[in-house]
Amino acid sequence: MKKLYILLCGATAALLMAACQGGKTAAADAEAGDTLEMKYAKLLTIVKHGDGEESSVAAEGIDYQYAEAIIANPWKAGTMLHRYILIPKGKEGDKTVTMLAKRRSTGARCTTDTVRTPVERSAVFIAPHCQLMYELGCQQTIRGVCDLDYINIPDVKKRAAAAGNAAAGKASVGNVSAENAAAGNSIVDCGSSMAPDIERIIALKPEAILLSPFENSGGYGKLDKLHVPIIEAADYMESSPLGRAEWMKFYGMLFGNEEGRVKREEGKSNGISGSCEPKADSLFAKIEKEYLKLKAEAAGYPKGLSILTERKTGNVWYVPGGQSTIGILLKDANARYIFEDDQHSGSLAMSPEQILAKGKQVDVWAFKYFGGAPLSQAQLLQEYDGYKALAAFSRGNIYQVDTSTVPYFELTSFHPELLLREFIILAHGERFGKLRFYKK
Repeated sequence: MKKLYILLCGATAALLMAACQGGKTAAADAEAGDTLEMKYAKLLTIVKHGDGEESSVAAEGIDYQYAEAIIANPWKAGTMLHRYILIPKGKEGDKTVTMLAKRRSTGARCTTDTVRTPVERSAVFIAPHCQLMYELGCQQTIRGVCDLDYINIPDVKKRAAAAGNAAAGKASVGNVSAENAAAGNSIVDCGSSMAPDIERIIALKPEAILLSPFENSGGYGKLDKLHVPIIEAADYMESSPLGRAEWMKFYGMLFGNEEGRVKREEGKSNGISGSCEPKADSLFAKIEKEYLKLKAEAAGYPKGLSILTERKTGNVWYVPGGQSTIGILLKDANARYIFEDDQHSGSLAMSPEQILAKGKQVDVWAFKYFGGAPLSQAQLLQEYDGYKALAAFSRGNIYQVDTSTVPYFELTSFHPELLLREFIILAHGERFGKLRFYKK
């Protein structure tokens, strides 16, 4: 896919950003479209074009001719991080590509990628997004992953092992073995997300690469030169728990409505994508309903126990800001949190002394660790003797989750209702059931 650097004028950019509020929006190509309502996500705007009875595409199983997904820059207010033009595959989509290519746009520079949907081959650098793709039924589109050791999804491990065995059985190396390994149902290990194996990714022939963007990253090096759309999954920067989950609507559109495509083209299904788009909409509706139900139930109880998360790292103790995802989850669980009045949406870098001064009387201490047996109190004191000053420590109210064996990140990223239930149980007791992730 050719990467285009579209020029957007300041007024148009402002109009696009305002699209988060719903209604008609003028696209960068000056064609009006309908903005998909995003109830919680603040960084994502989706505009559908060419919907309605006048669209032959809409009449044949999909409600838009093409769609724009505009991602706001989380680190620079009022600017855009990326813009994607999603165009269904097939003859109708080919006409749309030709039509859009003839149009001209002017204004400020913004990176825009055209993505033909449904995406049928992808390299996914992020474990939670792999898990989501399984839930949407488009797991077969995952052809490569990064950071395999940190992906807690058994089938991904199995498919990657199959690819490894296939590669080991070949005398060839590099691109050839990766291409052979990527055949069938297998998944290729593309190395570290910080330094991915470019040759293996090329051999996969992906139609999209999903990765997490970072502030001041300076681009993606050789990945930028592959002419493959890079999907910058900035969902993790949403502060609202439901805001991040709502991004699944965008991912559902990427992996598409295959049934609609087959109907339009009167062809055969690729057997891969299914109907990810409607599944994403349905799944989010269920998640939202359960989350709001739990929140309302928790609000009906007296204020719960105080909860402290995480533990010291070096000389710093990182804790969630009051307006961060975890901070909001604790609030919605009707738990007490020592930084609940803080207005930061990210992590707070505190000294251990600051934590102890403010949170010495905390009731519950819950944290994550990776690998090995649960940490005993003696091991924790070896790490930092000051832990013994915590009331939760002396009372034995210590809860841990091993993220190497428990799919904590894989499940909770797009299922905030699961983590909300967990915090409600920690704050109010087991009237809401048993803990799923944390263990005492």
